[in-house]
Amino acid sequence: MTNNTMEKIFYICPDFAPPSGGIKRLYTHVQILRDNGYDAYIVHFNKGFRLTWFDHSVPIIYLSDNPSFSSADTLVIPEVFPGLAKKLRDVPRKVVIALNPHSIFKFMDPGEDWKDYGVSWVMTNSPTIKKFIEWSMGIENVILIGTAIDRSMFYYSPGEKTHKVSYITRKDSISPIVENILLSRKDGQRPFEFFRIENLPIKDYAKVLRQSEIFLATSSFEGFPRSIIEAMACGCICIGFDGICGKDYIIPSGDGQNFIRVESMNFIELAKKLEEVTKRIIKKDPLVEKIRKNAIITASRFTAEAEKESVLGFWKTYLEAIQ
Repeated sequence: MTNNTMEKIFYICPDFAPPSGGIKRLYTHVQILRDNGYDAYIVHFNKGFRLTWFDHSVPIIYLSDNPSFSSADTLVIPEVFPGLAKKLRDVPRKVVIALNPHSIFKFMDPGEDWKDYGVSWVMTNSPTIKKFIEWSMGIENVILIGTAIDRSMFYYSPGEKTHKVSYITRKDSISPIVENILLSRKDGQRPFEFFRIENLPIKDYAKVLRQSEIFLATSSFEGFPRSIIEAMACGCICIGFDGICGKDYIIPSGDGQNFIRVESMNFIELAKKLEEVTKRIIKKDPLVEKIRKNAIITASRFTAEAEKESVLGFWKTYLEAIQ
């Protein structure tokens, strides 16, 4: 597929160095668009900023260089930058990409919404966020896009599994408390070790998940729960909170159970459930393997092809609508 028009597409991206699934998606969109004939770019704020935790080759421009944008260009603005959307109110072609529900109104002036900034098109990878924006702002063109899990890194490898409980520290204040609770328990041997995931390159992060039997999910708000789905792909038993939008993909009970859900922020119950799960794993409880199997099936649905089709579908629909 090629794009014969002169439009350029610019994805504005935070200058945020630690690993972030949301930022990786912005880069992925630009790569998909360029691979399919679109003139697309990543836009960072400060000259020279570059990410090092994953490989990428998309072109980057910097706002500190004062680039010029034409009226035919489209700017893609993450939901964390409503101030920028407001500043660019008179720019005719703007799209918001919304990946976290908590950020949408957190940084916005009271009483305002994206329509006040001239935004009438939104893309999101969460059905819950889509419904939230439609309800709270009355925006009609809120388009659901897919997201992919890299199966070359995130896959189930039974031989790599060890008695390891992993969790990501960046958005997690609960798991360290749970770790301390279980380490203080005076009930004999503790064959499981805890691993705190901090600022790892994506390949090393994936290796930790492949080695882990259990993944603690304790973020209280997520859009697409990428870390959970990646852990599921690696055959981890995921236990914790649904993070609001996780409800779109998490099945906490029944034949299709793929997750062990605990009341949000209830670290006491989480510690108890975690101890119970470790004992079930040691005993080779069939329920554990059933949850693992269902989790792997869930993660298998998030393919690169589906993401590509949805991203290209959005831009085809959008560009045809604004002509």
